[in-house]
Amino acid sequence: MEPNFKSSQGKTSKRKVNTPIESDDYFGNHFSDSGELGDPKPVLAFLAQAIIETLAGVRDIDQSSRWLSDSVYQQLRQRSLASKRALLDKNRAAMRPNLVIGKISSFSPRDGVVEGVVIVHNRDRARAVAIRLEGYNGRWRAKSVAVL
Repeated sequence: MEPNFKSSQGKTSKRKVNTPIESDDYFGNHFSDSGELGDPKPVLAFLAQAIIETLAGVRDIDQSSRWLSDSVYQQLRQRSLASKRALLDKNRAAMRPNLVIGKISSFSPRDGVVEGVVIVHNRDRARAVAIRLEGYNGRWRAKSVAVL
């Protein structure tokens, strides 16, 4: 890739580019190894509670956006807005659920990836929150979330 530049005399000169800078190499997502990411269980516990509270309409999605991929953020945001609309239609206020984090099971299919299931207990029932974490840019990020 050699762009042409006109010199002041009207001649065409070529500028040689030895090492072109690709923005993704410096500013994009970089895969991180498990060793530099730390224990994923606290992140799994936090995200499970944050997701349940977001779906209940009592937590803002932006509080957990740092740990979510773009696709998970958008899906959770849509579900949260639908939940808030449903509460407004029924003229009910959102009530903070009394959650207790139960068993956390995790499995690592490869380095830098953790798939975990967190059991979240409420007064009325228990839910399982399945989360796939991948290490990007030195932190765990949720690439997939399912609430059962």
